[in-house]
Amino acid sequence: MSFLSPGLLWGLLALIPLAAVFFLKVRPRRKETNAFFLWQKIFEEKKASALFRRLRDLFSLILMLLAAAAIVFAMSRPRFDGDDGRDLLVVVDISASMSAGPEGDTGIDLARKEAEGIVTALNGTRRMALASFSDELEFVSHLSDSPRDLLKSIESLATRDVPVSESARRTLNQYAEQKEGKGKYRVILLTDGHGGLEGLDEGIEVMRLGDPIQNAGLVEADFAWMPGKARTAGFFYRVASSFKTVKQGELELRNADTGGISKLLPLDIQPGVSDSQVLLIEDIEPGKWMASLNVADDFPKDNEIEMMLPEQKKIPVRVSAKQSYFFQRCIEAFDLAGGLLTQADDGAELMLAQGAPDGEEPALVFGPTGDSPYWSDLGDEVEVLAARVLVDDHPVLKHLDLEGLPFYGARQLTAPEGAIVLAKSESGLPLIYKSSQNGRTAIVVNLDPAKGDFFLSPWFPVMVHDAARHLKSREGDWRSIYPTGTVVNVPADAELTMPDGAVAGPGPVQLDQRGLFSLAGPGRTTTFGASLLHSGESLLDDSGPSASVQDIASGNPPALWLLIIALLIIVVECALYHRRKLG
Repeated sequence: MSFLSPGLLWGLLALIPLAAVFFLKVRPRRKETNAFFLWQKIFEEKKASALFRRLRDLFSLILMLLAAAAIVFAMSRPRFDGDDGRDLLVVVDISASMSAGPEGDTGIDLARKEAEGIVTALNGTRRMALASFSDELEFVSHLSDSPRDLLKSIESLATRDVPVSESARRTLNQYAEQKEGKGKYRVILLTDGHGGLEGLDEGIEVMRLGDPIQNAGLVEADFAWMPGKARTAGFFYRVASSFKTVKQGELELRNADTGGISKLLPLDIQPGVSDSQVLLIEDIEPGKWMASLNVADDFPKDNEIEMMLPEQKKIPVRVSAKQSYFFQRCIEAFDLAGGLLTQADDGAELMLAQGAPDGEEPALVFGPTGDSPYWSDLGDEVEVLAARVLVDDHPVLKHLDLEGLPFYGARQLTAPEGAIVLAKSESGLPLIYKSSQNGRTAIVVNLDPAKGDFFLSPWFPVMVHDAARHLKSREGDWRSIYPTGTVVNVPADAELTMPDGAVAGPGPVQLDQRGLFSLAGPGRTTTFGASLLHSGESLLDDSGPSASVQDIASGNPPALWLLIIALLIIVVECALYHRRKLG
């Protein structure tokens, strides 16, 4: 046996003065009497019963010593050595799938019942901590042996609309790391066993809750305008199902503002994760849309998603070039296909130039000629053998194959001070660079597009499109929908309004709610949705880690029984004392 508070065993020293009280003899005071013969009989009777009185007093002493010792041992909180005496860390999975199941019998309901049962079984015999587990590991109650406090913490547990994250799993493993054959804590995970539980430390004891649930849900989705198709949007989706057989359902796509149904598609939902599908919707209006998977199951959170189809805001482009035909045809092709660019002589927001650019708009410049603040020391044409990328994954270059791009007509020049050179030749000649002069920004491409049939190359429209997006800060356009748990970066001049009305940002913000988010900043407002979209949270089958929890010591603590014994001894001694007093 060991003790949680061994210092209190010093209280056993109190038995010494207690025993001394019983052995102290009180010398009677002498008094004169004129009737000694009356007292003589009493002295003889007391002498005859002296041995019995001494035994009776010794028995009382033993009882009181036992009672006092029992109280001291109870205060030192003893426990049996055969019991695993480590502190308990009970971790409750509160990820989205824990809300699946019939009402009153969901995963979180079962977890609360099991956690309450553990607290009741421990009954103060050891300390226990309670933590929640989803996108992060968060302590709800730190180590305590108070059943009242622990039960109150258990009542506060509620699920979140996020999956289990890898970082949370790593943090949980740290608490179960083996040290000299035994972890610091005995970690018990209460979970339905779904989503992100791969690679758990072997020291974690898993308690699987509930039975496998037949469920189907949307696990991937996106909604965007289709390139090359005017006023046509595509709804990309993927469905997962834990049903053992093919399940009949419907995919419904409706306008959230008007309530009108745009598409109603019958589905044969196969077991497992289906192949991705794209549903095309023509003549569609931008705005808030909802997609619903109409199927009977016990987990509605993954059946409906909200999303935003943004307006197709084009960039008006002005052409300034002697050979303007190919530039204009490129912009016209984007415009007719429902793309980003449209041609405009007035009100242009971007210039597509050949030679020195004029005007005040941001510019994409091919074939530098003449005088311009964007270059100096302009010389003769030089041969470029190979281009070298200096800024990896830059938005202007990430879709280009510079190794296959011939820089015919490149001229010797010097980029202005402060320019960002994105690519250069083997001799160090700037080939593609970005520069800002007098409040105007330009991307300069040091080649003559009229040479080497560059106008006919597929890299020409790619370069025009990506440069236009970058110059107008449109490469960071927000998606229509994100999986919950995604962390987005809110710009410094903007703030993000959550579905529940809370405001967050700037900086990294986690999308931890299902619904529509609104990003507001100077001159712009962007709306997008967030939904579960996680196959691990939707496939509520019998996969996942198996149960491995060991027996947990239960029953009343030894301290309680010691206090009961002490109380009984005192009651017995009081009864004996009362009987002696009454004779």
